[in-house]
Amino acid sequence: KIALRDGSEAILRPVRPEDEPVFQETFERLDKEDVRMRFFAPLGKLTHVLAARLTQIDYDRQMAFVAIRRRADGSYEGLGVVRIAIDPNHERGEYAVVVRSDLKGAGLGYLLMMAIIDYAKRQGLREIFGLVLRENERMLRMARQMGFTLHGVPDDLTLVEVRLSLR
Repeated sequence: KIALRDGSEAILRPVRPEDEPVFQETFERLDKEDVRMRFFAPLGKLTHVLAARLTQIDYDRQMAFVAIRRRADGSYEGLGVVRIAIDPNHERGEYAVVVRSDLKGAGLGYLLMMAIIDYAKRQGLREIFGLVLRENERMLRMARQMGFTLHGVPDDLTLVEVRLSLR
């Protein structure tokens, strides 16, 4: 369990294939700008194919943690997700994170990032990195606060690569 700034609690666990409906619902609760910031393009809906790809992962080279909480009716609602894809040499991992739009500022993004950093350290990675739209000031600010360094992407001036050394 994790505690959010408002005192509410959530469950943080590895993603499972059966989370696809939760991902679909969570995606519907993202505003268009948050979708663009995460996927670098506007997406009208989360297709079954994409949702399956996000929930059915290769645990040898990928990990995703989902933050969920139980509703009064016993069903679960998705709050956010963080994932990492590890390179074939098992040295670096690329992360991505998304938090439901109505939960921005609740501290969930930070908690998700800490979870994936801890996971990457346990896997023995030397570095994690992410690609962030230059205009995504909230993510860039959080990355700086967490010790990431920021680097330009020579072939795409709209992106910043953020890197965190784990050694």
